[in-house]
Amino acid sequence: MIPGMQQAVMNAFQYSLFYLIFSLPLTLSYRTTKVINFAHANFITYGAYVAIFLHGILGLNLMSLAVIVAFALTGSIAVINNELVFTPLQKRGSSPAIVMISSMGLWIAYKYLLYMITDIAHYYTAKNFVSYGKITYSDVPRGIVGGVDFSQALVASLVAASITVVLLYILLEKTKIGRAIRAVADNPSLAEISGIPRSLIVNLTWFICGGLVGVGGVIWTSFSGAITPEAGDSMILQVFTVGFIGGLVSLLRTGIGAVLIATIENVGIAILNSFFGVPVSFRPFLTFATLITTLIAFPPLGAGGGLPYRFLRRGSRK
Repeated sequence: MIPGMQQAVMNAFQYSLFYLIFSLPLTLSYRTTKVINFAHANFITYGAYVAIFLHGILGLNLMSLAVIVAFALTGSIAVINNELVFTPLQKRGSSPAIVMISSMGLWIAYKYLLYMITDIAHYYTAKNFVSYGKITYSDVPRGIVGGVDFSQALVASLVAASITVVLLYILLEKTKIGRAIRAVADNPSLAEISGIPRSLIVNLTWFICGGLVGVGGVIWTSFSGAITPEAGDSMILQVFTVGFIGGLVSLLRTGIGAVLIATIENVGIAILNSFFGVPVSFRPFLTFATLITTLIAFPPLGAGGGLPYRFLRRGSRK
């Protein structure tokens, strides 16, 4: 057996849960709003820092409390972004590329705003919030079952991922709000004509998506050894790759993409390291290669619609 393979498989499972929590809201938000939102990374970071400030300033290590506050905060940030930036640009007829670039501006602005906040917190508390250690929570169990170490991060992410999948399924398939969200996603103009309040549904979608990602950020603090104001940035490549595998429209394929990327990053690099001596630092290249392959090979995300799409178009013209 390849050395470290068991740990690599466990890491793949753990990361697949995180990628699922972070990527499903990205797919849902794009499907409904058609905005490729790079500020998605900030939702992860701000969710994490809700837990950090509650722990570092108030001395509270309750994940349940941090989850509630983070959901409300990051969900509200998502709505504010939409109301103040995305919607005005879309009403002016700005192209999707311009809206995407504006989200990159938000991404950078929120990151350095958080750096400023951490510096202020350090000034008053003399604690280092720029690089904060892993948090141990008092309300999340951990233990060893069947020889498997169920860490707090694994327990929390497993519960959160399961709840996210179930709630999104119930919301989208079994409720009037879910049907309205799907109607706006499929045909916004027809949805408005049918009497569906489009702006309200879009804002609700942003709130749900931003909040869910913030919850994932809280759970990340029980896993990562050092959380910084760039915590979300370190995962944005993987999160978008997972979303692109799902075409940013299919929640099911997004879930499959989460498992695929986590497996490639952990099991794949373990195999390459064992047989070819490839260093673990090579891991992001595997994700990037998967992203490029997805963009080129599968329409409509690839440049010019993807290679198969271009060949089909060329054949139909003949």
